[in-house]
Amino acid sequence: MRRVLLLLLVLPALLKAQEVVHVNGEKHLVHIVEAGQTLYAIARVHAVPVDALVTANPESREGLRVGQRLLVPMSAIVKKEARSAPTLLRDGELLHSVAKKETLFGIAKRYQVDLNDLIARNPSLTGGLKEGMEVIIRVSKIAGVNNDLLRPADSTPVIDHVVQLGETLFSLGQRYGVEPSEITALNGGLPEGLKAGMTIRVPQGGDASEPIERQVPLVPHQRYQVGLLLPFSIDRNDSTLAATGTAPNGPQFYGATRIAAQFYAGALMAIDSMKGLGLNADISVLDLGDDQRRWAAVLKDPAVSGIDLFIGPFHRSAVEQVARVNSHAHIVCPVPQSNKVILGHPHVSKTSPSRSDLVKHTARYVAMRHAADNILLVRPDIAGDKEIQDQMLITINDALAGRAGRFRDSVMVVKAGRRDIGDLIARLDKGRLNVIVAPSEDVEFTAALVTRLKPQAEKFRIALVGMESWLSMDPLAADDLSALGFLFASGSFADPTDPRIASFTRRFRERFRTDVDEYALLGFDVSFYYLSALLEHGPAFDAHFGEMRAQPLHMGFRMGRTGPENGFRNEHAIMLQHKDLQLVVAP
Repeated sequence: MRRVLLLLLVLPALLKAQEVVHVNGEKHLVHIVEAGQTLYAIARVHAVPVDALVTANPESREGLRVGQRLLVPMSAIVKKEARSAPTLLRDGELLHSVAKKETLFGIAKRYQVDLNDLIARNPSLTGGLKEGMEVIIRVSKIAGVNNDLLRPADSTPVIDHVVQLGETLFSLGQRYGVEPSEITALNGGLPEGLKAGMTIRVPQGGDASEPIERQVPLVPHQRYQVGLLLPFSIDRNDSTLAATGTAPNGPQFYGATRIAAQFYAGALMAIDSMKGLGLNADISVLDLGDDQRRWAAVLKDPAVSGIDLFIGPFHRSAVEQVARVNSHAHIVCPVPQSNKVILGHPHVSKTSPSRSDLVKHTARYVAMRHAADNILLVRPDIAGDKEIQDQMLITINDALAGRAGRFRDSVMVVKAGRRDIGDLIARLDKGRLNVIVAPSEDVEFTAALVTRLKPQAEKFRIALVGMESWLSMDPLAADDLSALGFLFASGSFADPTDPRIASFTRRFRERFRTDVDEYALLGFDVSFYYLSALLEHGPAFDAHFGEMRAQPLHMGFRMGRTGPENGFRNEHAIMLQHKDLQLVVAP
């Protein structure tokens, strides 16, 4: 099967196309760390507080590394300082351009350096200052700043190591000729310890021999065929690039191309990890495009029938066509689709939980965690919400029936309209936590609900339970959601405090020179989980989903079959809460 050679050539360009990246809805500039650079100097050059830079890049607390990509939050840029910000020289020193009426004493005070050192580094200053002159600031001579912020980026070689079963920090230290504490420090402290399959960074010791990865396949050694069927749509980019050539951020690639490129980059990271664990597989990549004519032509290739595992396609019709062409392979649909995609296809997996699954997960969480609280289900008269309202009500009441110490035997239902919330406020209880469940995706109703409830948060204890789609509703402000303790179920969560996420982000930036987005994480997790299944149990792995030990980064897998003639859907979900303007895992 032919590989997409053109894709391999343009992938770096696809991933580097955006100089401004979006993280949690906020724009960030990207700064690539070079030798000699420091956190302090980078912050000064971009006119942002050091604290803001560290918050956006938690891994920088452990020190910078050459080639690392730092995110600079544009919202933190101090405009007044940006107008006269210095530039960064190749060795990490700062270059300041003298402004009108500026003095040597003022420059020394601004950068917290000794006046004598300033003159020693710039002998020409003895003749006096003139507007436009350039003054070099030695960052190493700056006083009154934490030494960690002045530590130059580390250029010491490191090795990416895939942890094997039975390995310990001591054995790794012996193997690589370094202290175990050095490995711990380089990986954010490893608070969860070592786990088989995770990738860590190990300093390259001077006396250690080059490591040899031992292979631990759990099924008889076999070579598998894996196909990545992704909507790269390479041929659509000529017109898209031409149309966006004058955009503020420069030419932009076609939307499906950007998504597929990020997914593919994450998948490559997973493939590398799995090969280190002993997976023996040929990986074929096909560009299915994003329309039926394209994928119908590609899937005529006879080699498709020899694939053991397909990751992709993204489209339901394409999944059904692959299932007809190859009836024995397992097919993974990694993006949100209706449960209909698995009907009649026993070897198809859908990894994104459906809206119905998320609603039921939310209902069970409310009943389990808040049975003793004042649970109120707001039910507006909106036809489009009726199905999820019914699912939420039935599931909560069923779950409450088995809970001891419950406040009521069933949830209290409050009727409402699209623009009003009925007598909800009159039902609030000052003596209990009021858990207000609102299964609705109607923007008008949701905005009215949040607006009316916000003032009540000062008088009552409130936890507002809604839908993940609320996060993208323009009328809803983050501070209002935080004030109401907004809770919802999601199929994934990239916890910025997780050292594994930080490690993956760092390695991804170093390899692809761009930032991680949700599709890169999805590409890694889906590929890592299903390749692990193939390694551990062979092509018949779908009979062993309950035995899987893989630990993905930002999503879980609880694969359940919905009948012997149907495929598998992912029923795993996680409850998240809006707290202090951030998302955290709900207690």
